[in-house]
Amino acid sequence: MEETKAKGSVVNGYLKFVKKKWGIQGMEEATKYSGIKKRPKDGEWFSMVKTDKVLEWIARNKGVEYVREAGKYTAKDLGIFEYLIASIVGIGRFLQKAEETYSTVFNFGDLRIKIEEKRAIVDMRGAKITEYSCTAWEGALLGIMEVTKSHGTVNPLKPDDPGDCKFFMKWD
Repeated sequence: MEETKAKGSVVNGYLKFVKKKWGIQGMEEATKYSGIKKRPKDGEWFSMVKTDKVLEWIARNKGVEYVREAGKYTAKDLGIFEYLIASIVGIGRFLQKAEETYSTVFNFGDLRIKIEEKRAIVDMRGAKITEYSCTAWEGALLGIMEVTKSHGTVNPLKPDDPGDCKFFMKWD
């Protein structure tokens, strides 16, 4: 089986969050804990094992609620151009685009989104790598709501498979 990987921008987003929240010392501790010797470039593939070790460091040392914040921060850590586009197209179109482009950022799992009027079921099959994965994804979805200037909620649902993450989103 191929190693699970994501683009470097994912781990870099988490590490930026750690640095912002707990300074250089926090970032040094998180990178040491996760075994990251050198941060990847945003566009290169990087190990999800090490990426999720950053989430594990956050959860064990700072609290699981910060894993959600890290996911939210990473989703909001878009370039200014993407941020402007996201706020213009709205959450429904943004979610459609996320479904279409998921495999350009992650080499594992499958994202399926059923969008209805001001609500969506987000089914992330095979996306749960560790016990913290779904919490980070929940935060990312909350971040997407902020980026698109949508007001609403993201609620975890019972997934069809233990390796999945599933959410119900509702917005105004």
